[in-house]
Amino acid sequence: MNRTFFRYIARSFWAPFGFGLAVFCLLLLFGSLFDNLNFFMKSGAGAGVFLRYVVYQAPYFMVKMTPIATLLAVLFALGGMMGRGEWKAGLAGGWRPFDMIKPLLACALAAGAGQFVLQETAAPDLYLRSERLFEVDLRGREDWKRVVRRDVVFSAGDDTMVTAHLFDGRHKTMENVVMNVYKGGRLFLEVNAASAAWRPETGAWVFRDGVIINYSGDAKPLTRHFAEYQSPISVPPENLVLEKLVPEGVSILDLLRRMRRMRAVGAPAPAERTLLWVKLAAPLANPAMALIGAAMVLLLPRNNRFFSFGLALGFGFFFWAVIIMAQEAGNAEVVPAFAAGLGPAAAFTLASLWGLRRARAI
Repeated sequence: MNRTFFRYIARSFWAPFGFGLAVFCLLLLFGSLFDNLNFFMKSGAGAGVFLRYVVYQAPYFMVKMTPIATLLAVLFALGGMMGRGEWKAGLAGGWRPFDMIKPLLACALAAGAGQFVLQETAAPDLYLRSERLFEVDLRGREDWKRVVRRDVVFSAGDDTMVTAHLFDGRHKTMENVVMNVYKGGRLFLEVNAASAAWRPETGAWVFRDGVIINYSGDAKPLTRHFAEYQSPISVPPENLVLEKLVPEGVSILDLLRRMRRMRAVGAPAPAERTLLWVKLAAPLANPAMALIGAAMVLLLPRNNRFFSFGLALGFGFFFWAVIIMAQEAGNAEVVPAFAAGLGPAAAFTLASLWGLRRARAI
């Protein structure tokens, strides 16, 4: 394709894309604010807290709204070409229909790349800051990430089990702790302590005020009391009891680290596996939406900008709903994790290709 023609079509993409992204983000942001307005009013938070919350949430909304903005941009760009007669002029000049769609598809891929970079860099950390501001500063929920657990049981190695009445991940302590060490399938050592604390300088858990019971062979168990006992448990607190998974607040690297920790303690991770594929597939939503938009314009050539805006908003949120339902199916292990992540983009791409074929664009 002639470079000038390619650039001309591509330029028509970015203005409606930027407009749509701004409007859709504002709609989502206002919806979130109205939903939480009661907490802002009750807390008496000033304008500074409100503005920080808005700034922290903005990158997350940009990530979510990019595919919908891409759909709107394609609807506007192709609709404008048809309205001005440029589409027919291009066909008359020997350009094939899909050749005139390719520049928009290239722009959609660029938008997807930007979405992926934002998703993996600024968005997770800033989203967690917004949640921390809302949950801790406004609602007073110190343990909003659920790192304080009661009556927990976990593995601290192949032959070591630990139970704790209270596990406090914030302060890295445990209360009413029992450690059982097994050898050859039999209980070899039991440590029963009033409390335990993690010492980062030694990289081990220290038990306090308890008793050690040694079960060696058939002899009578040997018991001794201690004020402080450095246990052989060297697993950090964050690897023993994981904090609540906040899907919007983790990157792919964070997920991979979390999954490694979960494998180490033998915990299932269907939600993490599904979320990994969802994040990997997220940028693919942009070319899928571009193809869907092109099919819509060619199959429904008579529309105006208000119709295009409504169509993009309605269909975009429908696509978002499909992604959420697929993710929930993956979390419940109804479908494989890769299918839950890649399925929506693949299904909409196939539907768009069918529409373009009906419109004789491919």
